[in-house]
Formats: sequence, C-alpha cells, structure tokens
Amino acid sequence: MSRLRVGLDVTPLLGPPTGIHQVTRGLAAALVARDDIDVRGWLLTARGKRPAVAFPVRRSRLPASVTMRGWSRSRLPPGRLVTGRVDVVHGTNFLAPPSARSVVSLQDLTPITHPEWCRREVAAMAGPLRHAIRRGATVHVSSTSVRDEATDVLGIDPERVRLVHHGLTPLRGGDPATGRALAGAERYVLALGTVERRKNVAAAVRALEGLPNDVRLVIAGPVGNAEDEVAAVIRAIAPSRVVRLRTVDEHARNSLLRGASVLAWPSRYEGFSVPPLEALSVGTPIVATAVGALPELVGDEIPLLSVDDDDGFAVALAAGVAAPPPVPPAVAARLVELTWTRAAEAMTEIYRDVATGDRA
Repeated sequence: MSRLRVGLDVTPLLGPPTGIHQVTRGLAAALVARDDIDVRGWLLTARGKRPAVAFPVRRSRLPASVTMRGWSRSRLPPGRLVTGRVDVVHGTNFLAPPSARSVVSLQDLTPITHPEWCRREVAAMAGPLRHAIRRGATVHVSSTSVRDEATDVLGIDPERVRLVHHGLTPLRGGDPATGRALAGAERYVLALGTVERRKNVAAAVRALEGLPNDVRLVIAGPVGNAEDEVAAVIRAIAPSRVVRLRTVDEHARNSLLRGASVLAWPSRYEGFSVPPLEALSVGTPIVATAVGALPELVGDEIPLLSVDDDDGFAVALAAGVAAPPPVPPAVAARLVELTWTRAAEAMTEIYRDVATGDRA
C-alpha cells in the first residue's frame, strides 16, 4: 500500500499546552509511527518558532488573517500554497482549505454558537469553517454531542461527519507530594485548563464556601478571557485559599492531577473534555458537568451535573472532597482503550476515504 501524504495543521503546537495542543501532539506522534502515512506539517502563520516534531513543516507565506479571509469566501489562496502538495489536508483546529480533499476537526461549535465566549481570532474561524463545509470538506468530531450539534446547526450531511474519540496520552512522571507542595495544602481541588468563560471556573471558586477551611483550590492553566471575572470572585470569597498557576510544566501538571482530592470541571460547554478523563486515568475522582464526551464515556458510571446547576455542583464537590470516591473499574478499563494509536488508525481510514472520494 502506498503511503498517503497527509498535510497536518500543527499551528496549535506553537501555543501553550492547552487541550488542542495536546490533541494535535498526540495525533501527530501516532500518525508518524504508522508506515502507511507520510505526515507533512503546515503552519497557518508566518511567525513563531517551528514546533519540535519529527516530520517536515511548511510555514505559510501569508499572514493567517489574510488566508482566513480568503478561505471565508473563495478558494484563494490555493491550499497547496499553505500546505504544500499532499493527498489529504487535515485542519486540526477548525481551519483547512475549502476543498473536498480536506478534513476539518470540529473541536466544538463555539465560534458559531457562542462567539461571545471566544477570543476574537477564534470567533473569526466561523467564516472559513462554514466555507470549507460548503466546498465539501469532511468533518471530524470527537464526541456524539458535537456530531449532533454539527448536523443540526450547520446542516451537514451526516455521512460527512465522522466520529473518532481523541486519545489520552498516558501521564508519565509526577507525584502526589509535589502536587500537594504546589497547592500548599494536604487537600486541594484542581481546576485545570485555560480560564475561559465557557469553563465556568468561577463556579469552582464559589464552591469553596462549602468546603472545609483546610481545602484549597488550585487553578492551573493559561490566562483566558474570564481571568478578570474569576479574579474578582477570588477576591470576594477566599483569596487566601486559591492558588493561581498560570504556567505549569508537564511534571507539575501531572503532579497536580495525581495529588488532587478532586478535579473540578464545572464547564458550560466542551467538545471532548481531556482533563477530567486524564484525572480518572490516574485514579483522581472528578466532579463534572455533562459536557463533551463525558456522558458517553463515563456518564453511565459517574454522576454528571447539569451545566446550569452551579448550586448542585457545589454540593457534589463538597461530597466528593469529604469522601473521594474510587474510579469505577469499568471507567478505568474504558479509558485504557482511548489510545492515540487507535485514534490514528481511525483517522487514517477517514484520510483514505477522502483521498478516494468515498464518504461512507
């Protein structure tokens, strides 16, 4: 079998280790390990350092804003000017040339359904995303909730929407003692991820009022568009009990996940939900809302909260801290199967279908 040339958008690897960064890194590594895929990266930017990956990377000669405006209305600039000559293009984060030879990963629908939750540059992805779909791009989603939303909101033919769950990169290194040292307490609740409006981190801060005084909250992740709001809630409620870590390396991140009493996930909206699945994979219980892929992956074993029930979330968090429940064996077994090798195999099937014009 000939090797398929796949142009993979690695632009997310230039930023902080957010969810899309982790997803792109995990998929890229698994694709490179295959002997039937020739990975060729592309960057939708003329600036920034080249990411450290084991395959060639092509940098766009045009500013991202110019390319995005062109891809919102036409096929200019031609995809090959950005991606090089490949058989299939995979836009890992909403954006790809408007072509039937493109696969677009629709992580969620925030640019279209909730632009007020997004940074301006993310909201601007709605135009090129819609145009790529009109021009025949295949859509990849990582949860049934996004699949159903995509077919409903965007009117996409279900045959052009392919569901492949993301993989989980095993947490290597880290230890609970380091996590507790970073928190400055024996017991702490962890809120992990960019502090964005849709993450509803303020709900975790408010829930501190119902927790024992010795319990701290660690908010670990990059600054986002809800930073000022969350900071105001912290000042009003419990400034001495909140630890804000804006940058954490892999060892610190893994240590925080291993040492937490509970991971708090009060998010209003998600595409997949990597951090709570990572927490469960190392035995850390979660208190989470029913968002992303959580209902289909753990919802039959772990109670999930409504996204509009902050009071219920606070009650559940207090109960979880008082008596952290063990991770159900069925959930642990399911998470072991969420490998990037499996995800890359399923994505390769999509690439070959797109390359041959077979949508089924």
